[in-house]
Amino acid sequence: MPAKAQGLGFWRKIKDFVIGATVYDAIRKLEEEKLFVEYGLMLVVLGDLFGYPVGCYYRFRLLPFWFPKLSNWMRYMLQEVDITGKLREH
Repeated sequence: MPAKAQGLGFWRKIKDFVIGATVYDAIRKLEEEKLFVEYGLMLVVLGDLFGYPVGCYYRFRLLPFWFPKLSNWMRYMLQEVDITGKLREH
């Protein structure tokens, strides 16, 4: 392996360490909040799958964008939630 490639790997590791030590937790929290907002919007638009009567033209416009995430969203919405697990988080 050339010395220049080893040097790039070293700086990449330093960069990853600094990001992990400073802002990684904030980035993860923002990604989680973004997912919850997106799932909430999907519930409003596609809620009739679970018995929420919602009629709207825009649901058909948004469906192609959400189709790849639909199975994960349905699994998330249908999973059992233990109240003690939510209490432990806070």
